[in-house]
Amino acid sequence: MVRPKDRISIVGLGFVGLSLAVANARNGFNTIGVDTDGAKIDRLKVGQPDFFEPGIDAMLMESIRQKKLHFTTDFGYAIRNTNITFLAVGTPLESGADKVNLSHVKSAVERISLLVRSKNDFHLLAIKSTVPPLTTENLILPAFNDLIKDGRVDVVMNPEFMSEGTAIANLLKPPSVVIGANSKRGSLALEKYYKDFYKTPTEIIRTNIATAELIKYASNAFLATKISFINSIASLCQEIPGSDVNAVAHAIGKDPRIGPLFLRAGPGFGGSCLPKDLMGLIEFSEEIGKRSDLFKAVKEINNEQLKTMIEMIREQRILSKGNTIAILGLAFKSGTDDVRGAMSVRVVEKLLECELEIKVHDPMALKNFKQIFGSRISYSTSVGECINGSDCCIILAEWDMYKDLKPSDFKRMRSANIIDARRILRAEEFQCMNFRAIGLGR
Repeated sequence: MVRPKDRISIVGLGFVGLSLAVANARNGFNTIGVDTDGAKIDRLKVGQPDFFEPGIDAMLMESIRQKKLHFTTDFGYAIRNTNITFLAVGTPLESGADKVNLSHVKSAVERISLLVRSKNDFHLLAIKSTVPPLTTENLILPAFNDLIKDGRVDVVMNPEFMSEGTAIANLLKPPSVVIGANSKRGSLALEKYYKDFYKTPTEIIRTNIATAELIKYASNAFLATKISFINSIASLCQEIPGSDVNAVAHAIGKDPRIGPLFLRAGPGFGGSCLPKDLMGLIEFSEEIGKRSDLFKAVKEINNEQLKTMIEMIREQRILSKGNTIAILGLAFKSGTDDVRGAMSVRVVEKLLECELEIKVHDPMALKNFKQIFGSRISYSTSVGECINGSDCCIILAEWDMYKDLKPSDFKRMRSANIIDARRILRAEEFQCMNFRAIGLGR
């Protein structure tokens, strides 16, 4: 007899929640996605996600067609008709502060706590939201203590390790799964789910809840550290004639103790996760009276990349009112339309202060960028339109269409000044122009 699969509800349908919902439906689980945003739910019901992620559109439509995936604003319906709930609401930084905002978590937990009390069967709450260590113990568990004692509910921490641009692949084939539980029942319940989710066994790392919370923060802080490290090396290379940070990164990346990932010198890390989680770890360290010098240095080095970019422009002597800057690449990295924390936002803000004219291009992120800058800058629908007539071109994202650019593509610039912040152009081909690249010694 085939064992019935768990019925899944997912609270919060941002990048993490929707990706998880689609992956569950794709693997045959009856899945209900719930969110307080009614307009978002209406769009999702007809297969329209509000962010770009490769492959998610087709999988979303197929899951809806097969009636494996449903969307609602009705929390009660979602909780009553499922036995595992994944909490995936956002934990952004508070506006104008470096403190993690847990209000969405608190609100969702309060609603779920009330709803599961009307159920007779066991319900598992798995926390996917990234929260500072001890948040589950101090904020979430107290709402369920009596239900946990009665054996009707259990709460586990199950951090996600997805990257924008590869989210579905990360979910379907992860290197491991972390389950943080303070009881055997909760751990076993989630392990059962994962055995059904994966057709081939995947390593399960079992730990307690607080350790699982810290694993997520430590993971993102380490990735941020690698990026700031190689950018520090890049700044040295820029002062050493003939040196090349790509060669340095390639060589040290061959060392198995280091590895090649996240050793790409560039404009610094952005997005919705690394900056936020690094700040969360700094804040948590200071709250418990521990120094966070390393984490603060990682943050400061990342902030310095803006100064590096502006200094490169200044060296080209074009920081004059009325000059035009073309920026290719607005998303914080290729493969996404996400501009949260992107260097492009900070660069444009700084250049506008200098009263420069700004033209921008990105194959995916123009809409999101326009929501920030409106009519203050110009938006180009082609690379040529963006470059032509400009006094400087800055490349900030690694889209394939930019990698193939040749010197002839820049011939209609007013002044042939190029800054390759992502190291994607062949520097030797551009020596006929005023060419700069992060981490390239002149």
